[in-house]
Amino acid sequence: MIQVDSSVPRKNITREKRPFGWVELLFVLGLMLYLATRFIALDKFPIYFFSDEAIQTELAGKLIENGFKDASGQIPVYFENGGQFNLSLSVWLQALVAPFERSIWLTRGISALITVIFPLTLGLALRDFFKIKYWWFAPFVVSVIPAWFLHSRTAFETALGTALFCVFLYFYLRYRMQDRDFLPIALLFGALTFYAYAPLQMVVVLCGFFMLIVDWNYHFKDKKVPWLGVITLLVLALPYVLFRIRHPESLGQHFSILQSYWAGNASFFSKLGEFFKRYLKGLDPRYWFLPNQTDLIRHQMKGMAHFPRLLSPFIALGIIKALTKLKNPAWRLAIIALLVAPSGAALADVAITRNLVTVVPLAMLACLGLDAQLNWLANKPKKALVPVLLVILALVASTVFMTHTAITKAPTWYQDYGLYGMQWGGRELSAEIKSFQAEHPEKKIIVSPTWANNTDVILSFFLGDPLPVEVNSINDWTFSLRELDENMVFVMPPEEFSNAKASGKFTDFEVVHSLNWPNGETGFYFLTLRYVDNVQEIFDREAIVRAQPEDTIIRLFDQDVLVSHSLLDIGHISNAFDGDSNTLIRGLEANPLSIKLVFEKPIEMRGLRLLIGLPPSVLIAEIKVAGDGQTFHSGTQSIGFEKNDWLETYFAGSYMVEELKISLRENTNNPQPHIHIWEIEIIE
Repeated sequence: MIQVDSSVPRKNITREKRPFGWVELLFVLGLMLYLATRFIALDKFPIYFFSDEAIQTELAGKLIENGFKDASGQIPVYFENGGQFNLSLSVWLQALVAPFERSIWLTRGISALITVIFPLTLGLALRDFFKIKYWWFAPFVVSVIPAWFLHSRTAFETALGTALFCVFLYFYLRYRMQDRDFLPIALLFGALTFYAYAPLQMVVVLCGFFMLIVDWNYHFKDKKVPWLGVITLLVLALPYVLFRIRHPESLGQHFSILQSYWAGNASFFSKLGEFFKRYLKGLDPRYWFLPNQTDLIRHQMKGMAHFPRLLSPFIALGIIKALTKLKNPAWRLAIIALLVAPSGAALADVAITRNLVTVVPLAMLACLGLDAQLNWLANKPKKALVPVLLVILALVASTVFMTHTAITKAPTWYQDYGLYGMQWGGRELSAEIKSFQAEHPEKKIIVSPTWANNTDVILSFFLGDPLPVEVNSINDWTFSLRELDENMVFVMPPEEFSNAKASGKFTDFEVVHSLNWPNGETGFYFLTLRYVDNVQEIFDREAIVRAQPEDTIIRLFDQDVLVSHSLLDIGHISNAFDGDSNTLIRGLEANPLSIKLVFEKPIEMRGLRLLIGLPPSVLIAEIKVAGDGQTFHSGTQSIGFEKNDWLETYFAGSYMVEELKISLRENTNNPQPHIHIWEIEIIE
């Protein structure tokens, strides 16, 4: 072992030449077990290939095509995914495999390979700084964690961030207990963790803050170290600062998309209360050691807890040992890491993807507890070797069993293969489409997007860009009359097939091909169909019904206000008056979108402004003045915006208004516009 004074580290350390013995061999074998259980049937488990995996490689491919620059000619720090800038380091990692043919093996494989740094640095930290005898248990313990097993076999950025967090802790201990020159390296890996996964930003910042406080005297003992740290931090933080300057709205949008309580209008103390409530859930033993119903099924190992229940006593023992050794920087850091780990997940709803980083301190504490227990047993006569062998055999057997179970039984663990379940079918459906197109090149294939998130991204991964198919739903043909001929083949899940039949607008359904789910039931239908003869009459009747305004009452200006408005397909009308620019309403089809407000108590107003989207628009406002019943009109228009912006109109003066009519028309050739309004404000 390296003999280092933990209180006064030295730059020049005489290292003990450590021979490669059986302990090191066991450690290497543990790492080999870890890698084997990550790569065996990597393309078959998890059974889905998610859009959040596919987009990593797709974005990396575009990054290379664009000479590693974004549209503005800058080296990108973050990449957009689903309307939010939440991808960063993982896309750059995928650039290593993006030049090759798209493959689940490559996309997942590069991510799975990099995660080996978790058990590797955990073991080295246990050996060099915790000084425990059974440090080599680390890869065996990490391998057996169900939540980590699943996510380390994906290309999700949470796995990359979690692994980097362990490296960050390792190099901080090297700085704190071995050599001050490791500070820049520790900060570098802290920054990489920060950039790897958005929820880890809070974790890294809090961890760094507590490291600064508890090791204050050590940091400032050498006057050069603080300045070195500050300069390194400034350099590492600069890309993030520049990104926030260029995209000041991105953080709020991110919270809004996550439906975080921080994006709401509650008081700060109310939000703080929500934070601690969710934070405690992230540490709740029931969440970790019992199977739960809160996480999405595609992020669970059926029947298994996120962390092995049998290791829970050793984690408890590890915590007790750490609390008795808080003066030691390494043991102190184990507690700090545990306490800060759930903080990022607590900013929104706690989910295993956001809380996965907690497996790092849990695995560390489990190893510490196991070591303490085995050392105690080693003091008993003739009981030194047997417990160690039993522990290793149990860990290896559990890992092998878990791997075998996942690969052979996971396809039928859950029966929901659609959008709210496993989102199965990306690779399989793409293969069927390729085969069908080869046999029927004259057919136009229209693939439903309703069975997974960002279906176009998944299909692009397997079928190429531009897509050789149209991504659209039969619902569009059900909603309005569209071109439909015998060469159109619709690919849809069972619920869409049933809805199309029930609509009464189609006939002559012919299933020309199908693809079964893993449970043997039909998961996708390839079918042709045509409209019924009187379909125009049906559409005309529906259009008359949809043209009728919808009435509702909302609370506005301390009174109940009657609102009549065109039909909406997204949001409630109150979203337009809630003062939150992250919520919106979207018109179903009306152009112009009309809104009428009737006030029981007249309000004073001199103008109106709407937060709208990009298309050119015409705004007309009409008011009815209280008392004399006069009406006044005002209007304005936009030639289009580069981003959401306010469109304002004013009247000739200030009036007491009892009725307000708003008309917003999209001034384009789009035959079926969906008019968006994020906010409506009365100018008094």
